[in-house]
Amino acid sequence: MMLLQLTRKQMAKLLVSLKGNYSSPLQVLKEAIDLNIDERNLPPFLKKFERKRKVNEIGLSTNEIVLLANLCELTFLKSTSVQNWIKRDVKELIGPPELGKKYSIEQVAILLIVRDLKAVFDFETIRKILTVVFNTLSDRSDDLISPIIFYETYSSVLEEMDPVGNFSIYGQTLEEQVMLTIDRFQHRFCALQTCEWIEIKYILTITVLAVLSSHIQRKAQQLFQINYNERG
Repeated sequence: MMLLQLTRKQMAKLLVSLKGNYSSPLQVLKEAIDLNIDERNLPPFLKKFERKRKVNEIGLSTNEIVLLANLCELTFLKSTSVQNWIKRDVKELIGPPELGKKYSIEQVAILLIVRDLKAVFDFETIRKILTVVFNTLSDRSDDLISPIIFYETYSSVLEEMDPVGNFSIYGQTLEEQVMLTIDRFQHRFCALQTCEWIEIKYILTITVLAVLSSHIQRKAQQLFQINYNERG
């Protein structure tokens, strides 16, 4: 089985494919890794989704959510952690399973967003942050934007910017670059009022900076493990 490591933007496309609004999961992965793969190369939990791709939306179990999340670069989740999040820490964010006993792709997107924010913030702060975007957290109808669109937007921002070349630990260079990049996506949200767009812009900035922080932290840990961990 090949090791799949998707960028967040590729993960966003995969989420949309599982919701039934894009090409199949197999096609998304082909585009992502630029190789000729077929259904036999898919992770087992995606094989059945490939066969059911004509279904409007496919629900995921907690174990499948973990397997899906761990396809994303520098992301690692355990089933016990996700179960604790759903049952306790972000219970009001996620709500009960929306598709029988399984969770909708929008609910999965929220969990991925929570995972990215968790690199910096505690659960109480995460709830405050996401309430700005999603209003009544258990009701998708009053969201300013959907969880998948929110995830896809900050994933696109991350892909377009080069934080290393403009990073300043003393100034606001990185923050300014993130916000300028986000401004290029404002046309996607023309239905929002100006005050709503400003709220979304700040929350997107916070989330992008949290993801960058997670990447830097993980890279530091990997460098230590490779070079010094075996020295005792």
